[in-house]
Amino acid sequence: MSKIARKKQKNLIKEIVTQRMWRLFELAKKEHAEHPDRSERYVQLIRNISMRNRTSIPREIKSRICKYCYAFLVPGKNARYRLKEGYIIISCQRCGKEMRYPYKKLK
Repeated sequence: MSKIARKKQKNLIKEIVTQRMWRLFELAKKEHAEHPDRSERYVQLIRNISMRNRTSIPREIKSRICKYCYAFLVPGKNARYRLKEGYIIISCQRCGKEMRYPYKKLK
């Protein structure tokens, strides 16, 4: 297999992996109200897929997953979002840990 064909195959695999992660994320959002344990399983599958294929989880998905207990975070249900001094502070209600993400203030 030539280098060009191998590169195309890697790009195709990465694209498929990203599509699967987004699909699982959408299912986790939809199922959280009725089956929270099922949404936790979808998060676990997202992590397994990304580790198996050595790709990073997209930022939008990663910010909705607890870094410590890997719970699917839903604002108002099991997560608390606060804005403080240039940071978005997300508190997980399941494990009690806080995650901080910077943002730029409007001038």
